[in-house]
Amino acid sequence: MSYRVKSIFGPTLQGEGPRAGAPCLFLRLAGCNAWDGRPATRAASACPYCDTDFRGGEDLDLAAILARLEALAPGARHLGLVLTGGEPLLQADADLLMALAARFPWVDIESNGTRPCPPRPANVTVVVSPKAVPGQPVVAAPDAWKVLIPDQEGFLARALASGAPVWVQPTSPDQGPQGAAYQAALARCLALCLEHGCRLSIQLHKQLGIE
Repeated sequence: MSYRVKSIFGPTLQGEGPRAGAPCLFLRLAGCNAWDGRPATRAASACPYCDTDFRGGEDLDLAAILARLEALAPGARHLGLVLTGGEPLLQADADLLMALAARFPWVDIESNGTRPCPPRPANVTVVVSPKAVPGQPVVAAPDAWKVLIPDQEGFLARALASGAPVWVQPTSPDQGPQGAAYQAALARCLALCLEHGCRLSIQLHKQLGIE
């Protein structure tokens, strides 16, 4: 069994959501069902603000993935692991999740919620940033939500009603977290936090200029 891997990198800090600021490695799987990754189709996709290159990559088996992760931080056991994409649940299976969970103290899966998560150990959590993908409803029951504002605010009521913690994050333009539109989105996030008890995610990695 092999997985199409776009990149493996770190150590760095998780920039978003529940573990913002936590030291970790990243495993980015290729492919997504919200956008095909081509610039020509970006504006018409379910994720026109996507800031990630998830096309291409290489096929790696589980042993090769674990070896590359270990080589980035030999012997380090304090680092967590972020499994991301694209949409990682297009590929991730129980074998991959079990192996990662045995190596890292925590594993966070960043998903758009349109794919169910395979069976997973207790230290593997699913953080859903929901996307309105045509014909592919959000089916996940996540451990936490990260709702992009204003673009995905339509999912906020569902997230709040779920009982899981909810982060709100201002959509960042291509030039980074700046400009009038970003400031308006940030102000809306602050208002939602105060009104509903949401928590704020501000893409710490972009603020710090790290990967």
